Amino acid sequence: MFDDMDELATDYDDLVRNARESKGLSQSDLANELNEKASLIRKIERGDTLPSDRVQSKLESHLGIDLNAEGGSAEDSEWSGGSASGSYTLGDVVKRKD
Repeated sequence: MFDDMDELATDYDDLVRNARESKGLSQSDLANELNEKASLIRKIERGDTLPSDRVQSKLESHLGIDLNAEGGSAEDSEWSGGSASGSYTLGDVVKRKD
């Protein structure tokens, strides 16, 4: 069931914010044009919530962006964390968002 789902880009929040700002739109303006709530746009841009497939599609078409992750990034393919025993700690797998 989940094999056909596209993965959302890890920086989806920045992509949406940058595209909106480059078009000179406020969060409220974008929300009105998409017929969504401004609070939803704020939450997406803060990374507090993931856009639904419907909202993602609206954002992509209106802002001219692609929010899907492109497979694995170079950062993911170069990762070699973990110990020789094969056990991992939380620090091996967590990416901090500072």
